[in-house]
Amino acid sequence: MLRVLGLDAGTESVYRLMLEHPSWGVDALAEALGAARPDVLTALDRLADLALLRAAADTADPGTDADAGSGAPAALRLVPPQAGLTALLARREEELRRTQLEVDATRAAVADLLADYTALGRQSATGAVERLTGPDAVRRGLEHLTLHAAADLRVFAPTGTGTGESGAWELDVPLYEDRLARGVRVRVLHLDSTAGSPERRRAMRRLARAGAEIRTVPSLPLHMSIADGESALLSTSAHTTRQGAVLIREPSALLALHALFSHLWDEGTEPGVEANGAGDTAPYSAQERALLRFLADGLTDEAVARKLGISLRSERRMISGLSERFGAHSRFQLGLHAAQRGLL
Repeated sequence: MLRVLGLDAGTESVYRLMLEHPSWGVDALAEALGAARPDVLTALDRLADLALLRAAADTADPGTDADAGSGAPAALRLVPPQAGLTALLARREEELRRTQLEVDATRAAVADLLADYTALGRQSATGAVERLTGPDAVRRGLEHLTLHAAADLRVFAPTGTGTGESGAWELDVPLYEDRLARGVRVRVLHLDSTAGSPERRRAMRRLARAGAEIRTVPSLPLHMSIADGESALLSTSAHTTRQGAVLIREPSALLALHALFSHLWDEGTEPGVEANGAGDTAPYSAQERALLRFLADGLTDEAVARKLGISLRSERRMISGLSERFGAHSRFQLGLHAAQRGLL
């Protein structure tokens, strides 16, 4: 119990016994403890070193008896415990305080070293990524991004008109018209499945009349707006804005996002182009091709519907229709026929 003060178990046992029997000599202490006499003498020396035991006279030897025959430690005297233990505890507390100061100084030195190591060959990413939480913050961030675009806006718009959280990403047509009037190039990619919704159709007609470039694709991975190649706002989930968005200004990440947009833009279809070219030469829509590709990748019906932005019922109707056209009686046969026709 008193080990933290420097008393090992043997020394503490001798000390406690002496407190109970201050007149006992070395032999009596050894016999009562069942310990060897040298061990008791060692404990007495340790108690003297800790200032818990002192000689009756300054010249006395705490390891000798005044009367060897009687074994009484007449030359030894216990320091009152209240004074001795209190002083010992105070010294120990001071040692611990100094140790803590040394630990704190070492911790600061380690932190400096790690900071120097981290900085080697690197630049601070502070400000490169900012998280926005909640639909209101997303809406404000999107508005700020759009307002400050000076030359170019590239937009992924996978959903139609919505309210609440989904509405945070809905296109602000008047704001885009203002940017277009100021010479900003605006390109918008949206889903085939939403191209025919009345709200989205009206919005796209307005934007097209104002000079925006519009294309549709079968699926989009997330909501995104890129302004001037300098900043991009991305939804943190592909299918919901519940988790908010991230604003990215890191150049290397923006290069990747530009490449993604360019790839999908090249794959996109201008409104009316696919319909005008439909027939024997284009019997399968881009959305049907995407559905077959997602099924071949092993996605569930629910996941495919989410990626296409359609209901589960519509997704299954498309599968049934394709199965009838192919004469397929199973998903495996459907995939086989699609591969044979070069649709995968």
